[in-house]
Amino acid sequence: MKQVSSTKGHMTLPVEVGQEEVVLNLYQRWQADALRDSDGTTMPESLAKQDSDIYSVVCLVRADQQFANQHPEYLHRKYLMSFPVTAMAETLVIQPLDGYSKDKYELDDDSDPKCWWEVRNRTTNTVIDVSLWEFDAATQQVLIKQTQPYHEYTVTFMARQVWDSVSMYNALTNDWKGPRIKSLDPYHPECRAHLIKHFAQWLDEHPNTTVVRFTTFAFLFVIDTGEQNQDIYRDWTGYGETVSPRALEDFKKRFGYALTPEDFVDAGYYNGTYKAPSKRYQDWMTFVQEFVVDFAAELVAMAHKAGKKTAMFQGDHWIGTEPFLESYQNIGLDINIGAVEDGVALRRLTDSMGEQTREARFYPYFFPDVFREGNDPVVESMSNWVKIRRAMLQKPLDRIGYGGYLSLANKFPHFIDHVSEISREFGDYLQHTQGTESQKLTGKIAVLSAWGMARSWLQNQARDQRFYVPPRPDVMEFVGNNLLECLAGLPFEVEFISFDDIIQNGISEDIKVIINTGDANSAWSGGECWDNSEVLVALRKFVGQGGGLLGVCDPSAFQKNGRYFQLGDVFGLEKETALTMGRVAMPLSIAKEHYLSQYVTEGLDFGNPSYVYPQATDIAVLAAQGQHLALTARNYGQGRSVYMGNLPFNMKNARLLQQVLIWLSHNETQQHAWLSDYPNVDVAYYPQTGMVAAVNYVSEPQQVTVSNAQGEFVNISLEGYEWKWISI
Repeated sequence: MKQVSSTKGHMTLPVEVGQEEVVLNLYQRWQADALRDSDGTTMPESLAKQDSDIYSVVCLVRADQQFANQHPEYLHRKYLMSFPVTAMAETLVIQPLDGYSKDKYELDDDSDPKCWWEVRNRTTNTVIDVSLWEFDAATQQVLIKQTQPYHEYTVTFMARQVWDSVSMYNALTNDWKGPRIKSLDPYHPECRAHLIKHFAQWLDEHPNTTVVRFTTFAFLFVIDTGEQNQDIYRDWTGYGETVSPRALEDFKKRFGYALTPEDFVDAGYYNGTYKAPSKRYQDWMTFVQEFVVDFAAELVAMAHKAGKKTAMFQGDHWIGTEPFLESYQNIGLDINIGAVEDGVALRRLTDSMGEQTREARFYPYFFPDVFREGNDPVVESMSNWVKIRRAMLQKPLDRIGYGGYLSLANKFPHFIDHVSEISREFGDYLQHTQGTESQKLTGKIAVLSAWGMARSWLQNQARDQRFYVPPRPDVMEFVGNNLLECLAGLPFEVEFISFDDIIQNGISEDIKVIINTGDANSAWSGGECWDNSEVLVALRKFVGQGGGLLGVCDPSAFQKNGRYFQLGDVFGLEKETALTMGRVAMPLSIAKEHYLSQYVTEGLDFGNPSYVYPQATDIAVLAAQGQHLALTARNYGQGRSVYMGNLPFNMKNARLLQQVLIWLSHNETQQHAWLSDYPNVDVAYYPQTGMVAAVNYVSEPQQVTVSNAQGEFVNISLEGYEWKWISI
């Protein structure tokens, strides 16, 4: 086993001109071993020659603004749909950009509207022939003829993005000065060749750089911006900003059919990640991924040839470089860096395939939106850290780091002390785990969604999120159903599977429990994927022959054949959707003798009323909100099923989930060494190092009793937020 030294550094520290003494001080206090520049900062010459790794940030598609200004034909483009307009007569004029930011978008004058745009009657959902509409470049208007009064019409148009979304955010939120940054689309061969040449020069100009930190490669996630420069739509993993006429033409050659503008705007849904993807959208994703991997691999090879390591920050222009895809390994990167604010984000980083070093860049970022007078950045940081620690116990993390303006962070001495403690705890973690994995309970857990592995550990945004305004756009504070955060810190092997996986490969024998969680119609629950008898039969067989099935929110929801829950026969329940109003409600009897009954305690949160009612007579109702089922359990053949109305994250909910998974795995009678059933304390055992970790999630002292491998009880006392290590 490779030994990790307790004195070796493990943090990447941001630098800033004028803060050299602060950097050198914190380099020791925070146990850093690498320095990095950040957006808006540069590496001081004196620090660039330090005996440490030097990370240099490059976002190549934003790197040469002179070229971007000279070549608008190479800027990022996307399809936008005009806001619907109702015809009041037999002609209609639509200004496509009405409602969108004029600072960010221009109508693309490099492509023929009659070839690449589409006008549609949304009332009848029919495409208007190109002979019946005209685009006036001078007025930027579309005139539609022979319209039907009181029908709605839209224009789907190709827009050129003249202000990069990240640059726009920093200018409007963090008061950055300077020109408006544009992003280039490297899909165009001439543009790609220029960027390759620019990168070769960049490598020559950075002799002290040891790690090239790509942020990232080609295409940004989707942020659509309204008339007042406000965000009106976000999709952190969407492929909407990858479009160009050249790419669409090449796609047709590659896949044998042409995509339409409607395939991208999707009637205004824009193929949101929370929607089950269409086959056409998945083909486009594959097409984009193939290009980005090829482009990224060329850049990485250049960096390696120059004697430098490479890192990818899974941040700005990361679309097409998804670490859970097999193609990602063809890029050849050395380090994966993920922005981590909770346990799910940590697992998204640590659970991906490959031998890359995993580095977590923690929040808060050292920007003025957090580091301002009257605000306490420690509050956000500690809220993040206690979630991250839970997940770190389950999968190994190699490095940590921060980004932003060090001068801002240095104005908060208690934050400096707080990060010193985080770094100390992380150093102990590296020393005591030696990069090994903690002991897991028997049986693999699979999370079933329309996306499967490609979207592993991606937060399943629920409807509640739509009505929540976070403190900042970059903060993923999740409300409502958050089963994955509960799961991120539990001692189970977890994998993510899709409906296509079941159809093509069946269900692997090492899977003991399948989880289906999410709102109806979402990619997470599955939507129309449940309209497949092969899937239904496979899952019934899985449970009937001894497997476990956990459904949360709207599992197997798809209205067909007289039922809403297509696996309602397995769960023994149904949801009221105003189609079964004639069925008479019966009083519920709460089961008190079930194995899981002992874990139904105060403080559990099942969210909003479920509108779910029992259908089977042998269902065990463990918790309810009035007549709304909140938690049920049932035997089905040789297997078991559990339904939960909702599962927001809190530690009591996480511990309940642990016991539910144990029961569904038929493991409730076994002894589980070093397993905590105390809500606020996580315990993990590392068999390869003989160390036990106990972590207190809350600020109050805690006492926990666990059994060791010999069945003997071990008492552990923890101070508030303490992380304790015990050698056995």
